Amino acid sequence: MGKSSSEKLPTDVVFDIISRTTSLKTLDTCKSVCKEWKQLIYESSFMPLYCQNTKNLYGYFVQDVRKCNYVSMFVCLDNNNNSNNNKLPVLRLPENTRILASCNQGILCCLKKRDSSDYQYCVCKPATQQWQDLPKPRLDDYTTVSIAIMVLGSTPLRYKIVRLSRDGIIKEPKYCTYYCEIFDSETRAWTKIQDVNLPYPELIRDSAQPVSINNSIHWLTNDNNILKFSLVQESFHIITLPEHLHNTDNNRLPNKLVEYEGRLGLVCTTQEEDSNNQVNMELWLTDEDNESKINWRTNCKKVLINDMGERYANPAGIYNAGILFLKAADEVVFYKIQDRSLINKVKLDKLRDAREVFQFRSDFDRVDFGKS
Repeated sequence: MGKSSSEKLPTDVVFDIISRTTSLKTLDTCKSVCKEWKQLIYESSFMPLYCQNTKNLYGYFVQDVRKCNYVSMFVCLDNNNNSNNNKLPVLRLPENTRILASCNQGILCCLKKRDSSDYQYCVCKPATQQWQDLPKPRLDDYTTVSIAIMVLGSTPLRYKIVRLSRDGIIKEPKYCTYYCEIFDSETRAWTKIQDVNLPYPELIRDSAQPVSINNSIHWLTNDNNILKFSLVQESFHIITLPEHLHNTDNNRLPNKLVEYEGRLGLVCTTQEEDSNNQVNMELWLTDEDNESKINWRTNCKKVLINDMGERYANPAGIYNAGILFLKAADEVVFYKIQDRSLINKVKLDKLRDAREVFQFRSDFDRVDFGKS
């Protein structure tokens, strides 16, 4: 017989137990146990406490180009550049290494530059300093537009990498063609699948990172539609956004796709020039049972950026329900939405700008990459 409701563990006890779960795989399994546990894990106070208890990592890799070389650094809520007691591990990548994609299991897909004309695709887990080289894509001569990586299993590690590329030629006057290749760690090979044709001049925004939700990968186009790729069915389709979510205001910053509490979201921001550099942010989410439909606004927050002393600070990600991740000229900021306060400000040191931002979550368990 099951326990009666009076015999259930108190919520604060469940919260404390889950916050000490060191394995990310187990943490994700807890989200599926019941709605209550899922809500606890997405509480705004959970992730900071979880990282404190387990020493696992949750933050962002930021990347820039300096003197023709890619430079990156990991930042998180606990970064403190002025403290000698900072015990955070330093996640370093080899010189001349470009991050191409990240996933929520601590794995990066990278490109290592060997010399002026040679480079190597690879995957790595920075927290354990494990690396594995990959074969070059079949269409390596084509220009990479976007790459996404998704972990499907952990013992041994099973992942797939999706690469979209272009040859720079509009073969049909009305369409722009993207070529899609998938690398499967199980077969250790790239496979080309169907091409993607977008009506010209609609293009995938190559400056924005794709968002992976429930075995699907999503890209935002410059016409504010969403290109969705199902990893299981290996098929594409377009999600058309409602007209009122299209970016037509000159004061609007580019819309941004995000993952929010396990769902696909769209962040719309508008910079108000005559109101102390105020940024108005709206968050729209897909329905839990119907990802193809964005049907309700969950949040409308006004985020003041003048307190930062930076005119051009703007949202680069959503850390959790209560914290925004903002980027400015030479720093990034964790910003508490409820009381509009700065939680932490991190100088970018060797980086001039957070040109690319990759959300990153990792434990310190070693992975089995399998045979090369």
